Amino acid sequence: MGGRESVLAVSLVKLIAGKPSIIDSLPNGATVNCQLCEQTYRLGYSDSEWNRIKDWLGIAERAVRADHKYKHEVLALGLAWRQSRKH
Repeated sequence: MGGRESVLAVSLVKLIAGKPSIIDSLPNGATVNCQLCEQTYRLGYSDSEWNRIKDWLGIAERAVRADHKYKHEVLALGLAWRQSRKH
């Protein structure tokens, strides 16, 4: 165990009939709606991510918009935290 463990801190899962299509173990959640259609997603997040939820919501909204052109066929979308490089 010589490195940092990678723990899934957030997930973005498609809702079908109001229920997550994939069950995660993340205790907190927010709803993200596609602005171009009626599809909704659950943004699940761990307790350690509560302070970045505003940022995660923005990332999730962009991912949902990008997935709209693929007709929301996948059950879960990948999210990536990118550090800004402001110098």
